[in-house]
Amino acid sequence: MKRIKYALIVAAGISALAAIMYPAETFLAFLAAWLLVPIAVIGCLAYGLREYMKDRKNRIMVSIKRNDIPTRLMELTHKEYELKREKEILYDDIGKNRM
Repeated sequence: MKRIKYALIVAAGISALAAIMYPAETFLAFLAAWLLVPIAVIGCLAYGLREYMKDRKNRIMVSIKRNDIPTRLMELTHKEYELKREKEILYDDIGKNRM
């Protein structure tokens, strides 16, 4: 933790000294850093948007009709009930075989 403090103090001292000795160049460097960061972010966002739009064309959309949902749910619950019943039958058979 102390090393970070000292490193920050040294960096602040160097930048202050540079600003005193070379004010115009320091201002240009500061301005360039503050302009380059947003430009890089905007560039990355634009690239990501382009890739997303390109990838979106290759996706398959699956849609279910509203009237189809209750029948699907009924089928699933029926299968679940059958599996549960089979499981209970198997447990009963295992319990009878042990005795």
